Amino acid sequence: MISAREVVEQAGIDVNELIDRLTSAAAAELDAFYRYTILTAYPLGFADEEIRQILKDIRDEDRHHFDALVNRIYELDGTLPGDIRQFLGSGHASPWGFPGDAQDPVTTLTEDVRRAVHPYGGLCDLTEGRDQRTFVLAQAIRNEKTEHMAWLEEFLSTGPPARFRPGFRGRSPFLSRLSVASERTDASA
Repeated sequence: MISAREVVEQAGIDVNELIDRLTSAAAAELDAFYRYTILTAYPLGFADEEIRQILKDIRDEDRHHFDALVNRIYELDGTLPGDIRQFLGSGHASPWGFPGDAQDPVTTLTEDVRRAVHPYGGLCDLTEGRDQRTFVLAQAIRNEKTEHMAWLEEFLSTGPPARFRPGFRGRSPFLSRLSVASERTDASA
């Protein structure tokens, strides 16, 4: 039986480069999950509960993104470092702190999410028409990141965003349409 790695190689993609990009994206998702977890506990000032709910949903969707990326890495016969410091120590963390003003974290997070969309566009460009599974995965995560950006931008301009629906924590509407590697019976691309 042909492996997922072989299928992607036959399509003309440098699988090591693809795994490196997926690993970088996974590290960024884990880093974001960690940061949003801390921010949900941090006093954010006015509109505290509304922004906290948005951050919790983004955090939980980012965890799903991490899981899906890791599954794809392993499907392609890649691995992750056993040491988390090695995994995250390559400059994946974004340079932000915990400003005391309620607008600063939201503005900073909006810019952070905007930057987080770009690697998925690159993954889409790399895999379009050649690695459908990775392409659809990257496209789904990019769509969810774009939605996160919209939630934060709407919060900044009008308060709690109309498109944000609290209580669906981590539902990952685009990603949930895809099969998860652990649910699959074969490793084909």
